[in-house]
Amino acid sequence: MAIAPIEIALKLDNDHDIVEPKPSQIGPILFALVLGLTGALLNSYPIELAYSIFLVLGNLAFIIAAAYLRPALTLLCALICVAPLLIIWGHPFGFLTFGCEALFVSYLRSRGWYLPTADFLYWLVIGMPLTALLIEFTTTNAPEYLIFSLFKQSINGIFYTALAVILIFVFGDKLRGWIKSQQPPLVKNLKQYLQYILWVMSAFFVVGVCLFLSRSLTNIQDQQFQDKLDISSQYVVRIIESYVDDHKKAIAQVANSLSVIEPNNYDDALTKVHEIYPGFLTMLIANQDGNLVTSSPRALMENLPQSGFSVADRSYFSQAFFQQSLYVSSVFLGRGFGADPIIAISAPIYANDNTNKKNKPVGIVEGSLNLNLFKQVNRYAANDREIDLVLTDENDNVIYADADLALATLSKFNFSLDQANAKHQLLTIDTYGANKQRYLHRQSVLNNGWKIFILIEHRQILALVEQQYLTIFISLFVIFILVIVLANQFARTLSRPLAFALKELARGGGKSGYKTMPYVAPTDFLILYEELQQSKERLLKQQFILEDIVEKRTQALNEANTALKKLANKDSLTGLYNRRYLNNKFSELQAILARNNATMLVAMLDLDHFKKLNDEYGHLMGDRCLKYVAEVMSNKFPRRSDIVARFGGEEFIIVAQHDEQGIMLEKLEELRQEIAQHQFEHDTGELISVTISIGVVTANATYSEKITDWITLADEQLYQAKDNGRNQLSINQLAHISHN
Repeated sequence: MAIAPIEIALKLDNDHDIVEPKPSQIGPILFALVLGLTGALLNSYPIELAYSIFLVLGNLAFIIAAAYLRPALTLLCALICVAPLLIIWGHPFGFLTFGCEALFVSYLRSRGWYLPTADFLYWLVIGMPLTALLIEFTTTNAPEYLIFSLFKQSINGIFYTALAVILIFVFGDKLRGWIKSQQPPLVKNLKQYLQYILWVMSAFFVVGVCLFLSRSLTNIQDQQFQDKLDISSQYVVRIIESYVDDHKKAIAQVANSLSVIEPNNYDDALTKVHEIYPGFLTMLIANQDGNLVTSSPRALMENLPQSGFSVADRSYFSQAFFQQSLYVSSVFLGRGFGADPIIAISAPIYANDNTNKKNKPVGIVEGSLNLNLFKQVNRYAANDREIDLVLTDENDNVIYADADLALATLSKFNFSLDQANAKHQLLTIDTYGANKQRYLHRQSVLNNGWKIFILIEHRQILALVEQQYLTIFISLFVIFILVIVLANQFARTLSRPLAFALKELARGGGKSGYKTMPYVAPTDFLILYEELQQSKERLLKQQFILEDIVEKRTQALNEANTALKKLANKDSLTGLYNRRYLNNKFSELQAILARNNATMLVAMLDLDHFKKLNDEYGHLMGDRCLKYVAEVMSNKFPRRSDIVARFGGEEFIIVAQHDEQGIMLEKLEELRQEIAQHQFEHDTGELISVTISIGVVTANATYSEKITDWITLADEQLYQAKDNGRNQLSINQLAHISHN
């Protein structure tokens, strides 16, 4: 009975005599097809996050495939998954970006990488640059979508990868029963295992929660935009209708007035009406033959030919004269009095004769509506940077359009509507040779057939979502770094107590020795278990090392606390002392100067038009200006007794001992001049200058022990400097006056 086992063992040792059957490829191919079809089904129903912004989850199928299949079959699965996106997105670029993702992740998995790390690396190194190139060379309005698309695609990829890994965790045993993996097994030590678990769970829940909150926030913002469109549309419609109706009534009233006075009084009557209604660019009166009789302003008649000027061919004459009704024209170019785009409002004039009043008119009166005044009518929209306005006549000719839209007056307003999504239908203005922007819109029709379009650029919404996605992406990157740090720390934290416990147990091993560990454990635990047999001297040595580490960390902690105390008194942006330090240090300096009967100087500095600078050039440029002003202040007032602090925002405070020679005031003037002469270069190449206004108060230090009393006086001088034109000093010298 003992011979058979020996013979069997000998046969098994002859490996070269055994021919392994070639594994069947049918199972992996079917697995790739099933996963691909499942992913395609999920991608057919993307989850809408915002306007034309969707979250796709079907790509998790080829991430699962990458965990079990070689790159070629993973690519096959990815191409099937992405097929529905060709219809939804209308372009084939998904085959390229997601196909490369499948190959890259599957290849790195075969080299021992973890799926989340491989996918994160793909989007960071290949996916985002590749997407940027595709957008740059295939999209006319690339800057609008570039950054947003990069963040959206990468965050989407990280999310479905994390979800795929979680599904592998849950259903991994069943999947291994259905398919034999073509990928090598992953050997995880404790540190790698912790990194894997923490990264997957953190990425999934952080992205999931952020996307949910982002969608809720986007819905709120969507409703706000819709409400803004509705309110703006109603407001502008009401104002413009009132504006046009008032001028129609004016023409009707002046026509009635002219019908009851003598023709030699037309000039004065027309001039008075024009003074009351400056919305008319010009006004004129023509006789029954269409020849011009008079105009307002009267000086316009001097530029006309001696033979006269006829408007008989104009529609505003023929409609008002022959139809005998009030007439409002379409927008057209003026003639005779200038070539400005105008809208004519005209009405017939009858003779001052009761027998002829209801018969044929004797002329017409016309007012040319000044289209430039629609800027004042659109004051509400103009004050809201998110809203643009287009006003067209009944023939869709542009009457007025905001300058940002670059639409010429009298041009046809051509646009198209995005029919792909009826819920969020976007308007695209058809401009030739320019980037086509998409807008949320409201269209309203006035009583006279004019149309008003209230527009909000789609990229404003993208900018809001882009900020949210940027926050998510930065959070993921920070989490990725923290996971590595925490995993290393957790590994050390777990290894050391276990090593200590096992070495303590080693003392009781005795003659029986050590038993083999009956559990599957990470390689770290196995190594630590083998170290149980090492000597007590090594344990003591390790203990000394630990004590030394604790001592060093304690010292580092003390140094960090010292540095933290210093930072508590400093402004993080400028490096100057903050308001807290100013309040504390002021009392010390004031007490010293008061005992010496010395004079104190308190100056308050403020950057002129700083809010406008931030709005036009951005907060980064504003921060550069603040840092530079702080640097110059520190250089001008370097004495240890001088207090140079940032009071808040763009305001600074200087507290110092005043001298009878006025040297400190000269330094303040030098400070103002140096800042005014400095120029900052913006990213666009534009040179930017800033100026400061300074309010100064000097008084005996006994004036007051309260800093608020000094700052109040300095603040008054600061406002006086600003009222006098800014970029100057305003000084209040109270050297011999005490507060009491």
